[in-house]
Amino acid sequence: MIALHNNYIFLPKANKKESFTSSKDTDGTIHLKMEKNVLSYIRSIFGEPINKDTENIVFKIIYTYEMEIENIKYDVIFTIHNITHYSYLDICVSGKTSNQVINALECIQDKIVGSDIEKLYIMIVSYDSISEYYCNKAYPKLNKLERNLRKLLFNTYTVNFGVDYYQKTISPDLQNKIKGVIQAKGNEEKKQIERLKNFFYSMEFSDIQALLFTKKWTKVEEENKANFLSKHEKLTELSEEDLRTAFEKFSPQSDWERLFADKINNCEIEKMIEIVRSTRNDIAHCKFFYKEQYTSFNESVIALNHLIIKAIRLTEEKDFVQKQAESFRIALASIADTLAQFQKRMKETIYDSITIPLQTFSLAMNEWKKTFNTSFNKMLSNVDFNRLETSADNELIDKNSEAEEDNEESSIE
Repeated sequence: MIALHNNYIFLPKANKKESFTSSKDTDGTIHLKMEKNVLSYIRSIFGEPINKDTENIVFKIIYTYEMEIENIKYDVIFTIHNITHYSYLDICVSGKTSNQVINALECIQDKIVGSDIEKLYIMIVSYDSISEYYCNKAYPKLNKLERNLRKLLFNTYTVNFGVDYYQKTISPDLQNKIKGVIQAKGNEEKKQIERLKNFFYSMEFSDIQALLFTKKWTKVEEENKANFLSKHEKLTELSEEDLRTAFEKFSPQSDWERLFADKINNCEIEKMIEIVRSTRNDIAHCKFFYKEQYTSFNESVIALNHLIIKAIRLTEEKDFVQKQAESFRIALASIADTLAQFQKRMKETIYDSITIPLQTFSLAMNEWKKTFNTSFNKMLSNVDFNRLETSADNELIDKNSEAEEDNEESSIE
């Protein structure tokens, strides 16, 4: 059997004078007494208990009930401590499963809240097993989502902007805020390393939300816009089509539109993230979190986690390969340029050798050889040949991608 508790404190509303009766002792002391107390409310809501036990303690009373809720029977115990004018209520429900017991606690709480008890009392929930149950169900999913989201951010921003990933993309105000959270120590190099490691870990969820969905221009876009305006001082001279094209090109974009829209094409994405953000604080800080909130959160977090995992895969399969291919092309172009420069200098050296001693010619050739080898090796060092995918690897990815997606989606639950 599973037994779970909900605990409440009832503070009388002193301004409700009509709810009190007064009595005076012989010494003139006036005593106030509630006309209807918590015990009478329990009996009026749930009927007479099958057992009443005072345990020989005047201020402690135990009511025992057998309740049938939605065709399931439960043992329910109300324990009330009356301390001065305050009442402390413990409700213990026993049943076969946690889900059933929580359902019973929800029904009991709804009946108490639905009565007029709060006309006379301020009701405080001091321990909430209902919220605890739903927070425990929600937190692992939130945990997985935030870790996947950080992985996507790190992958995408570093592959596009490298070691300067946050300096080039994030506003100075937000950078300063996150630096203050990280509080890196040591020399400037050590501070920079610490910030690179922990930047997205140190952002609040609302910061990530603003980063992804706030429309803005990047530094490069600002420069391109300025160049366009300097070349076309009189915009009225442009055709309607040119103006429309320029407007679309130079309109501010959010980072989500700029970096992720081609991977996650879902118009509900911002709404999903807002639902998660609005409930995240309640989950993380063990606050009130009930069934209706959990249902909305659960639908959003599962769908969002699926989309984030898909975006991570596309980043690794698409962006990583494109960047590596781009790096390889640049390296080959640099090698070709070095070869052309070497050939040119070789010809000039041979021509000059006609008029200079043979020893001088040999020294010059050796010097050019060293220069070429250094340049060539430097170009090759920028190419990670192990990361270049073969066609066979790509075929394997295509065959397994659907199975991997199903496995990753099921792992969210």
